[in-house]
Order: sequence, then structure tokens, then C-alpha cells
Amino acid sequence: MDKITSLYDWFDLNRDSLIKDHMGELVLVAGNENLGYFKEQKLAAKYAKQKGLKVREFLAQYCIPREQENNMFQNVNVEFCHA
Repeated sequence: MDKITSLYDWFDLNRDSLIKDHMGELVLVAGNENLGYFKEQKLAAKYAKQKGLKVREFLAQYCIPREQENNMFQNVNVEFCHA
């Protein structure tokens, strides 16, 4: 099982408590831990970078009920640039 699948499985197992009071926001998950909630993907990615996380080490997942998840498609390319 790859890391992203494992992170998603953890999110799905804890979905009800994670989405409570945060419907529609993004939750940032790494190491089977909730690192915070964000209104925008850009902010979640920036925070992950500040934490030293690399691509595929974290999951930014929308806080929505499972039945709504199949209605969404998200294509996001993340690029971390070094200044």
C-alpha cells in the first residue's frame, strides 16, 4: 500500500470527527495525524512545506461526507520552489 493510500484510509476511518465543524475545508494529514484545517489548497501546501513535508508524505483532503466525495474531481499539481 502506498503512503497516500494509507493516509487516505486514515482520513476515511476518522472522517466523522475530522469533518465535524470543518465542512468544506481542507484537512492536512501526515503521519496519521491532523496537522490543521485550511480554506485553500495553496495554504495547506505552504504549511506542509514549512513543516518540511515532501510530496506524497501528506494528504490535503476536503472535509466532505463520503457520499459527496464521488461527485468531486480534483486535479492538483504541486510544485515546491526553492528561493
